[in-house]
Amino acid sequence: MIEIAGGGVRGLSCGLFLLKNNQDVTIFEARQEIGNPVRSPGIIKDMPDEFIQKTSAIKNEFGWAFRREWFEKLLAKKVVDLGGVIKLKSPAPENAVNCTGGKSKAPGWPNSGNQFELEIWNGGITIQTGIPTEFKLNNIEEDRFCFTRGDGLAECWIRGELPRPIQGWLEIMSGEHPKSSSNIWADEAVDEGEEIAKNIIHSLQELG
Repeated sequence: MIEIAGGGVRGLSCGLFLLKNNQDVTIFEARQEIGNPVRSPGIIKDMPDEFIQKTSAIKNEFGWAFRREWFEKLLAKKVVDLGGVIKLKSPAPENAVNCTGGKSKAPGWPNSGNQFELEIWNGGITIQTGIPTEFKLNNIEEDRFCFTRGDGLAECWIRGELPRPIQGWLEIMSGEHPKSSSNIWADEAVDEGEEIAKNIIHSLQELG
């Protein structure tokens, strides 16, 4: 049995890869629900066709904008469908594979990680006509970006303090991510999770 700490995109992707390679997997997630709260942006370059409609994804010139929480829930369902186990509100054993991504303790995220040097990014969701002047819709810069989602709303993220739109934010998010906006796509977490899984399989084969 391979035990994984972290039920976000990274941990779920790691677990899926292992399950597809005939490994038994248990994922430990400190939150009470997969996908909530949200601490990462809903942007990805390579979106599986089966997830497009179910995550309210819409394509732009950079990739896909989507509902991050729904994406995580779909990954979790695939894990369970393949026989994996997900334990919510559960601390991982000390020897579990660390797929937490380095996030520190925060409301709804009781456990911390330490894999990466991260900085605070803050995000908000609003109507498209209500984005603050600090953002340009469907535009990505080094320290900020804003994009239209398939549900018709705009999701904006900035490294540092989040400006306030006149109408206010419908939802506010905050998370720790690499300094550059080019490194906080969901693809990064998927690739990292799968790479961790490949290293585990390689180690098992060597012991084998």
